[in-house]
Order: sequence, then C-alpha cells, then structure tokens
Amino acid sequence: MTQHLFEMPQTTTGPEPVTVRPNVWLLSSDEIPPLLFTCEQAARFLNVGRHRIFDLIRVGELRSVKVGNSRRISARALADYVAALEVTSG
Repeated sequence: MTQHLFEMPQTTTGPEPVTVRPNVWLLSSDEIPPLLFTCEQAARFLNVGRHRIFDLIRVGELRSVKVGNSRRISARALADYVAALEVTSG
C-alpha cells in the first residue's frame, strides 16, 4: 500500500497541476530512495570517473557532505550540478 502527500493549489483562478509526492514517513526502509550517494555512485550517474567527481567537489562545482570519513553527494546536489551544466551549455 503506497500512501502519498498531495499539494493542492490554493488559488481558484484556473487549473493548476497537483503535485503528488510519496510520504516518506509511511514508506518502509526498502522503499525509501537513497538521499546520499557515494562518489563512485555519483560518477556512474554522471558517466565520469571517480577522480573527476573529487575534482568537481574540490573546485566547488559539486556540493558534498562528510559522513564520518566518507564523502557523500546528495541527490539534490547532483540535480543542481546537471541543471548548471544545462544552463552553461545553452
């Protein structure tokens, strides 16, 4: 059984899309998508090498966080990096 949160627009001026998101608090641990990825996983997503990921982190183009001794990259940071590439590529 999947449950969702619904965000209904408050305006009545015209038809607006309804956003449907999974309610992560009601999902099992197997159903929750990963929030943080390893550098190796991020490299596979972006189709680049692991060293390129560390270079992007070092120069500040890709945000990351430390979890213990490990470096992790959020799904949002990956999406923001790709969006920035799309803007600069024209």
